[in-house]
Amino acid sequence: MPKTKELCEATKAAILALLAIGMSERQVAKKLKVSKTAIHYTKKKQAQYGTTKLLAGRGRKRLSTPRDDRALIRSCVSNLCQTTRDLKNEWALSRNVTCSARTVRNRLLEAGLKLNRPRKEPFINERQREARLLFAGDHKDWTVDDWAKVLFSDESSFQLMPTPANLLFRRKPGEAYKQDCLAPTVKHGGGSVMIWGCFSLGGTGQVQLCEGRMNQVMYRATLENSLLPSAAKLFPASNDWIFQQDNTPCHTARSIKAWMENQNIQTMSWPAQSPDLNPIENLWKIIKRKMENHKPKNKANLFELVQQEWAAVTAEQCQKLVESMPRRMAAVIRNNGYVIKY
Repeated sequence: MPKTKELCEATKAAILALLAIGMSERQVAKKLKVSKTAIHYTKKKQAQYGTTKLLAGRGRKRLSTPRDDRALIRSCVSNLCQTTRDLKNEWALSRNVTCSARTVRNRLLEAGLKLNRPRKEPFINERQREARLLFAGDHKDWTVDDWAKVLFSDESSFQLMPTPANLLFRRKPGEAYKQDCLAPTVKHGGGSVMIWGCFSLGGTGQVQLCEGRMNQVMYRATLENSLLPSAAKLFPASNDWIFQQDNTPCHTARSIKAWMENQNIQTMSWPAQSPDLNPIENLWKIIKRKMENHKPKNKANLFELVQQEWAAVTAEQCQKLVESMPRRMAAVIRNNGYVIKY
């Protein structure tokens, strides 16, 4: 027999009130449009228990005790990669709780432990963690005005035929291989280009196409052709600016360091494995999302479209990204040097 729907307390109160003024169960059922059985059961429950509310102990008894649940949660937290089946088997052995995988999932959900795919982030070893923590500590008191003097830079790769991230389709069963429901892929994204760019709180600098493998010779040419004009544009009234770059070998080559010194360019000491601290990474993501609306014909057209979207970046977007730097430093310190959510 299927389980009947419980009446709300307001309806139960109305039933008792109508019965109290002398109406019959049949009359009350007709007036409130509920079954006569429900009227009779409500009257009987009130007389027997003095209440119409749900009684404690109704329903199936819970398979596990609070102590069992805590043991399951401890087991899960000790190794977050365990499968539901492994946790179920371990629970049965350690606490003699025999249940389904669904019950295990429900207990974990009650504790806020939802199954998620791990985010892919650069691996940070102990030395790198300490360097990140030291960097954040050295810059924890920097204001937005201090960060406004920094010219952030980096390279990024753009593919001719990228597969959009988190692509979802709505389709009917059996349509998985329908042409409209496929996401075609090609090797290496159909070809790609490497692009260097820079920006500061005041706006974007130049972007430059890096043809071939980036080495110290190409990087110096990039700095001469794009960094210097960008700095002149973004810091026209002062030479008091700091250049930020990561620790790619071609960036830290002796010839590059010598060129920087000859140009009187002050560089920022940057911790390794720290793209989450560089706001230009967020800017590249903005550009790549916009590029999903384009279908470049070739690599030359791809670079032209990137230039077009780069030029469309607003000063407000740049300002917001640089204004996040004090929060990033605080987040690194809170997270003890590990990757942060940026």
